[in-house]
Amino acid sequence: MSHCLINGQALSHIDARHRGLAFGDGVFETCFSQQGRVRFLADHLDRLNRGIRALQLRWEQDDAEHLLVEIQSLLDPDNAPAVIKIMLLRQSQGRGYDYDPQRQTTERIVMRNAYQPPDWVATGARLVMSRRYASSNPDLAGIKHLNRLDSVLARQDARNQQAHEALLCLPDGRLVEGSMSNVYLRLAGRWVTPELGCAGVEGIIRRRLVEAAPLGLGCKKIDKTEVPKAEAAMISNSLLGLVPVIELAGRPLAPPEPDELTLFRRVAGLNHV
Repeated sequence: MSHCLINGQALSHIDARHRGLAFGDGVFETCFSQQGRVRFLADHLDRLNRGIRALQLRWEQDDAEHLLVEIQSLLDPDNAPAVIKIMLLRQSQGRGYDYDPQRQTTERIVMRNAYQPPDWVATGARLVMSRRYASSNPDLAGIKHLNRLDSVLARQDARNQQAHEALLCLPDGRLVEGSMSNVYLRLAGRWVTPELGCAGVEGIIRRRLVEAAPLGLGCKKIDKTEVPKAEAAMISNSLLGLVPVIELAGRPLAPPEPDELTLFRRVAGLNHV
């Protein structure tokens, strides 16, 4: 069953002329919830605020307080896992790309849907290389803005190749991320993840792992020619958690050692597989 609030009201439709629909003018977060709480809520709100600043959305303390109340009101106190999706959409009078910064408003949409992780999360992911490119824009890199056509197209690459995830590169060959995940490779005995200075989403789990000094996870420019050299690999997002890769671009891959995977999950703060 789906539950939706728009600006605190139990609604499920927006104006057909809305900038969020016309231009993808907004940001979003997709969160995992269970037992009446949102996992990594502070991290999600931090990234949401980075998106607000990047897009220069109007956002006051009252808006932030209303959003927290709305999230809390949709949480299910039972044990059922759910997805809490938050969207902030810019709205302004008139038509076209331009808007009046002083007259803009930011609409809050909060939704809850039941969630069941796919079966392959427990057994490991099969990854392919997407034939699509990631869009490069340093001003938008890292945040979760609503323009996600790269991922929409790449998901079809995964589907068409009967894989679970497709990896995106920049036109110059640099690896960026998966269509719905961040990626980690063990190259020459060291765990690394692609730099995201001009493209990609800085995932919640990725940021936690990068900031955990004991893991020694490094950010580096990874060319797509290095992908076949990976000794092990993982992907992550807020719903899936941290998932080992068992096939990479058609090559079977041994998963990380169990102790290694357990350490990464513990450091990330994950409490489910």
